[in-house]
Parts: sequence; structure tokens; C-alpha cells
Amino acid sequence: MSVQQFEKNKIAAPFLGEPLVHIVGQDPLGLLNTGGKTFDLVLPGLNNVTDRIRYYSFYCWFFHCYAKYISKPSKKEQFDHLRRAEFILSLLAAKTGVQGIGGITKALELYNTSQNAFDLTIGTGEEKQAKDGTYWKNPRGIFGQNYVSSLKQLNLIREYEINSEFFIRTEFEIENKISGYQLAIAFEENLGSEIAQLFVEIMKKGVITQSEIDKLIGPFNMLKIPTNTTEHSLIWQLITGNDEPKQDNSNLFRKRTIQLVLEKVKKYDDAFFDYRLTFDAYHSKGLIDNEIDETFSLWYFYQLEQFWHMACTGSLSTLLKILNKESNGNWIDEEILIDDIAKQVEGFLIKENFIAKNQTFKELKIIDLSEEEVVEETKKTNNNFEKVGYNILLVKKLIFNNKSELERLVRLTKTYELNSNSSFLSSIVAMQNNEELSIKDFVKYYLKKYVIIRHQWVSLKKMNNTQSTEKFIREDGLIRFIDDVDYAYSSPRLNTLIDFLRDMQLINEDKKDLTTIGLELFKTL
Repeated sequence: MSVQQFEKNKIAAPFLGEPLVHIVGQDPLGLLNTGGKTFDLVLPGLNNVTDRIRYYSFYCWFFHCYAKYISKPSKKEQFDHLRRAEFILSLLAAKTGVQGIGGITKALELYNTSQNAFDLTIGTGEEKQAKDGTYWKNPRGIFGQNYVSSLKQLNLIREYEINSEFFIRTEFEIENKISGYQLAIAFEENLGSEIAQLFVEIMKKGVITQSEIDKLIGPFNMLKIPTNTTEHSLIWQLITGNDEPKQDNSNLFRKRTIQLVLEKVKKYDDAFFDYRLTFDAYHSKGLIDNEIDETFSLWYFYQLEQFWHMACTGSLSTLLKILNKESNGNWIDEEILIDDIAKQVEGFLIKENFIAKNQTFKELKIIDLSEEEVVEETKKTNNNFEKVGYNILLVKKLIFNNKSELERLVRLTKTYELNSNSSFLSSIVAMQNNEELSIKDFVKYYLKKYVIIRHQWVSLKKMNNTQSTEKFIREDGLIRFIDDVDYAYSSPRLNTLIDFLRDMQLINEDKKDLTTIGLELFKTL
């Protein structure tokens, strides 16, 4: 019986009566959820898009000014003024040429018209229903897309009424807790009353002149918080305080992570990079001076899950390349494909002396490279079967290096509800139970269970009436290629933290050492 051949982007969804469009999607094996939950726990109040920490002060000040000078209880009015305020900052960046400020593309387009005065609404598109072609597509601006959840989590702002999307800064006097009002006043103190009033007037009238831009550039430098100021002190207290300021008792994982990062910057001569802390945590198993450090252990768990993701998603990416090449746009027998891959991988492992013919996965030798070096070797080789082979070696190394820590990690992740059925901790026991399989049969088992079936299950969960993230179609023992995937480590948010610490002038611009004030504050932790 012939099976209908499907065209990419034109697969008819059964019983739905309209085409099922295949989209790229993210995380095709669902293995990044655990990492996301981990850095949500360890670094609350910042994410991968909260690029500039001074925006925390700025937004508190904006909502303070809106209530004081505009006072219209209208969500639209508030966001119209917020978008004007953000676009003013974009124009200042356009004038100076600095990077790292949102909306810079549209601001440069307007600024390069060389006018004496600029209409802010051209950039904000206040009268447009859709915000395409403006400085920021999201109608709630940079704030609504990147910062709102972090500011709410840190108790700096809140909605006036539940689900109103009309925001006010918080105000309270509680020892060791920072309110939005405190940050707003401290930010305005650094601006000076004249500059603050000028900004508000520009925002209200919606027009800014070249001379006004020149006056605002220095005070509204969003890339640096002035040191030895109340604003700087409050931000430091905020990020080294309780992880969840709304709670009376919460963790101090963020504070401990800051301490560990500053320690690494101080220790190493070369520039700090995102994964230095997580690689160190992984290789030390979360121990510092032979003592378990809970924060360091959470980063150890994070990196373990990242290596598992790289092995499995890397194998999916390679499987799809092999499938695409072998099938030539047609359906092919899935079992024959997997069997051939397993034979080729076995041959590679025998050739490289990691195993002998007919030996089991249990007898597979441990590769004499670190886990991150195995990932690099996998990326470097152009041979797809070698790529799968290196991923098998990575899985073997992960089992060997972490099996003694399994119970401790399970207890830790259960405490904070981090584990999932996709995590390495949930998979290691099943793989250990299959160690007596021949290497060829283990490769087949691994590819079917952790790559093919896992991807199909994840894509079915994500499927809606018109879209699917499936990268292959399976039917009656046959398989057909739909699309490829790319893969990489996910960011542990440490790049955002480093940017925050540089904006606070605690770390040098080259990320190689602490500044004088950075060293002073590090000693207080």
C-alpha cells in the first residue's frame, strides 16, 4: 500500500479541514524546561532580555512621574507615555552611538533625518493599532516585553487592580526591602530636578529638540549607574537581598550567585564568560572546599542538564541530516535507517578503540576529554555518524561521572520541584538498566527512546489546530524528513548578571577583574 507523500508546510490536518503548517519551534525534545526552571530559581528578578539594570530605576521613576504629573487612570494613556519615554532613551542612544539600548534602529532612522526637533509619535506609532514599523513592535513597549515580570517579582511595581495592566510603583517602609518609590526618588536625585522636569515635559508634549537631547544624554546614561549614590546602593541591596521580596522568608540564591561570579572574575586572568561558573560547578559537583554548597549544586545540576540536552538534541539534529540525505524526499523504512546508523556508529567506536566488536555499552571506554570538549568535538566533525558516536560517548561519560551524585541531586531537585520526566536524572536509571545491550543495540535504543519517540511526543504536545513543530513524520514503520533543527547551550542568564554588574561598575569593561568598588562590595558578601 502506498503512503501519501507530504509536502513541507502543506500537510492536511485530519478532521480539521485546513493545512497544518510546520514551524521551526524551539526545544524540540523539551529538555530545556529543567534548565529554565533552575535559573528561574537561582536568578529571580532577571532574565535573558533584561539587558540594563538601570531600567529598573527608570521604570520606577516613570510610574512615579506618571502618577504625579499625568494621573490619567487609562491603560492606553499610560502606555502611550511609556513608549514616548522609552523612545526618548532610544534617541539619546542614537545621538551617542551607544549599543545595548532598545529601539535604536527606528531612533537612528529618525535621528538621521537631521531635523532640529523630532516628533516622538513617529517612533511610537500611538495612533496605529499595529505597532509594526515603530521603535518597538510590542504595544506595551520594551517594559511590557522584557521588564514587567522582573519588576513585579522584585516588588518594585504592581498593577493598580488585578489584571488591569495599569501600573504603579510600590511604596512601603520595611527594613532591608527596597520599594519602587525609593528607587524612583534615588533615580531623580541623580538626574537633578531640572533635568527630571525637562524629561517629563518632553514626554508630555511629544517633541524633543537637538538641544534637549544634548542636555539629557549625560543624566540618562542607561549603561552606568553612578557610584557612591543612593541609587547605586539601593540597586545593590535589591539584587543581594531576598530572592522573593514579597515573601518574609525566601532564599538568597541570587546573592550567592553574585558572590560566586565576582569570585570567578577576581580569580581568573582572562575574561569571564557565561559558562565559566556552570562548568566549574559541574566539574566540582557543586562542592566548595569539599563542602556541599546548595547554590553551586543547583548550577551543577543546571550544567548536567545542559550536557544531556546537547547529547540528545545534537543526536536529533544529526539524525535529521542523515534522514534527509538517505530518503531524498521520500519515505524510508525507519528500522533499516536506525540499524544502519547504529552499525556506522559501532564502526566508528571500534575504529577509535573505545570498544571491541560485540561488546556492550557497559564496556564502552570513558573518553579522555571533558564533557564540554566532547561537545566541541561533536560540533567540529563533519561526519554525521561520528557526531552520533561522540554523543554516545558523552552520554556514557555523564552516567559514569554523575551516578554517585544521583541521590543527592534527586533530593535537591525534589526540594525545589525542578526535576521532570525528560531530565537526565529521570533517564539515567533506565539507561543503566540497558547497559548490557551490545553497543549497536544500545545506540538503537537511545535513538528511538530519547530522540525519535521523545521528539514525536513533544511535538504532539505542542501541536495546535494549524501548526506543528514535527521534524519528521512516522507512519506504518516508515519515516519521512520534514525539517532540520539547530541546537546550542541555552543561556544561564549569567550574561545578563555580568552586564548588570558592569553597569554598576563592579566589573571592568573587559570582564577580567573587579573595580575598586567591586572589590569593596564583594568583601561585604
